[in-house]
Amino acid sequence: MNRLIVAAALVLLTSFAHAQTTGAATIVGTVTDTTGAIIPGAKVKVINTETGFHFEGVTNNDGYYYVPYMRPGIYNVSVEAKGFKKYVHEGIELRTNEEPRIDVNLEVGSIAESVEVQAATPLLETETTVAGGVLQGKTVVKIPVLQKLTFRILPYLPDTQVINGLHLNGQRERAMGYSLDGLGAKEPVTGNVGATNRVVTSSIDAISEVKAYATGMPAEFGHTAGGGLAVVFRSGTNGFRGSLEDRYLNNTLLHRDYFDTILPPPETNHELSAVLSGPVIFPKIYNGKDKTFWLFGYARHHEKASETFTGDVPSPEMLNGNFNFFDPTGRQIGNTIYDPTTIRQNIDGTWTSDPFAGNIIPKNRLDAVANNFLSHNPFTPANKIPGFVDKLGPHQNLVAPTKYRSYRTRFDIKIDHQFNAKHQIFARYSQSHHTSFRDRWVNEAAWRLIDPNAVPFPIDQPNAVFSDTYTISPTLINEFRVGYNRRHTTKNPAASNGNWAQQLGIPGVNGGSFPFFVPSGSPVSTVIPAVNNTSTYYRTGPGGVSSEVWEDMRAQEDLTKVWGTHTLKGGYEILRTRYNVLAEALPSGKYFMAGTEFPFATAGTTGNDFADLLLGYVGRPSSRRPWPPGCRAGGATPPTCRTTGNRGAT
Repeated sequence: MNRLIVAAALVLLTSFAHAQTTGAATIVGTVTDTTGAIIPGAKVKVINTETGFHFEGVTNNDGYYYVPYMRPGIYNVSVEAKGFKKYVHEGIELRTNEEPRIDVNLEVGSIAESVEVQAATPLLETETTVAGGVLQGKTVVKIPVLQKLTFRILPYLPDTQVINGLHLNGQRERAMGYSLDGLGAKEPVTGNVGATNRVVTSSIDAISEVKAYATGMPAEFGHTAGGGLAVVFRSGTNGFRGSLEDRYLNNTLLHRDYFDTILPPPETNHELSAVLSGPVIFPKIYNGKDKTFWLFGYARHHEKASETFTGDVPSPEMLNGNFNFFDPTGRQIGNTIYDPTTIRQNIDGTWTSDPFAGNIIPKNRLDAVANNFLSHNPFTPANKIPGFVDKLGPHQNLVAPTKYRSYRTRFDIKIDHQFNAKHQIFARYSQSHHTSFRDRWVNEAAWRLIDPNAVPFPIDQPNAVFSDTYTISPTLINEFRVGYNRRHTTKNPAASNGNWAQQLGIPGVNGGSFPFFVPSGSPVSTVIPAVNNTSTYYRTGPGGVSSEVWEDMRAQEDLTKVWGTHTLKGGYEILRTRYNVLAEALPSGKYFMAGTEFPFATAGTTGNDFADLLLGYVGRPSSRRPWPPGCRAGGATPPTCRTTGNRGAT
């Protein structure tokens, strides 16, 4: 029976190791007289100097006291016992998840007398083996944190490496813990930390402290293998306080890169932030002084970026079907393009095809869909003498500034309330909303509708936590906490449901997306950049509608029992993680263009992908309903769908 009890206790303690704290601090110590004799029953009172929140404890039969779950801040500690002078220790600075020891020696005398001690520096933590570093909020707001993103405070703390991401002690980034008020704030499901817009971040001005755990992680920190970053929010105080800041990067003060020769200069942004706090007061109704406090934080990242881009666009000759390209000596170097309607099998079983005369596609052979597409002037006109010309055409004939916009807004609301010295609660809600393009606009695309990077990419990230701390008895303290963490991304191109397949002349397919024209040698998942021997002259991929939702929902329970000079802490965590996705679909089809290469020739040695697009020949459709038999977008179609080159002919 005893063995069963021990085994059950071990299982219970194992589950305890998965609870997390809210970043609260703890004070422990022993109260004795001047002879070293312990003093049981001494009253220990701890008061936050800014909020008036007070915590009480009583020394047990071993003269030991334990006061947990106090938010970081400045505290006064007083100890009283009958027949002894009152002990007062003022200005004690408590930091995130620290557990300093304050042993007290009481002098014999009247309780009306007191012995006062002034604290000037943070106390040394002696009760745990945790190693790491702490940055206070007043320090955090002064240092140049990149884009004022919370997790980017990490490089200012010890044991941190910034090589291909953020790391503690060389561990993988995903192995690192990251919490806001004890609630996990990493990207749900994947556990990403360092990637921008992947984790929940806050208004830095609303932060009380940031602590990095390098070694000796407390047992209650689960889901963490390589250290952790714990962020604790500030609380309101009895005084109304506020701040407003704008960190402005003026682009006229930035030096361009060597090859950035085009105005405007590369970047300008604002990092706006504000925080307000105070007691909850409703005149003649409620006065929350020393009891109820509020805090509101706001931040805004407002970025405009631009760089000089050099790329490839079709030349006027290519747009008119002329695929004669010449080297500097005047030698014709363009690939020979073949007429896909002439593919035929010889008597000996080999295949052949006839080239277009003069390597020029006649105007009357241009496909109706291609003509409709080109009528929208989708390509930016070339504005530069080509940097070089090869068998696929001119390259580096476009120089233009890129365009990028990113707007990230976040706010935090927190309420703290103390019912009495035994019972405190707080609730916080944070919301981040990111609105930006997917990336720099594709300069080759003059028609923004077909630009895959000009599609807005909004991200919403709500994060909420509620915590209840209750002192059941001087030796039994309970904390219960629930939280919610979510990341939601959407993609809704302007071309969606625009019936563009029919507008361009592709019959019989769904109009839910823009037709995706792809060079035959490109990877399936992208249009550009293309692989070797493949042109890079067109990309028409705004993509389709998609949505992704990552969610964490958790409940945590911590119970602390003081037993003599020992402290037993246990708890559990219930965590539900889920991922819902509306996968991107291309109901109007993805079409890998082909047809102008010689049958079974080595890939890239004949034919031209842009010529394939002009002729409207598809080597490999990928849609629910491909083009009609013959794989032609329009016009006269041969009796069979023909694909040539090293893929064979059918």
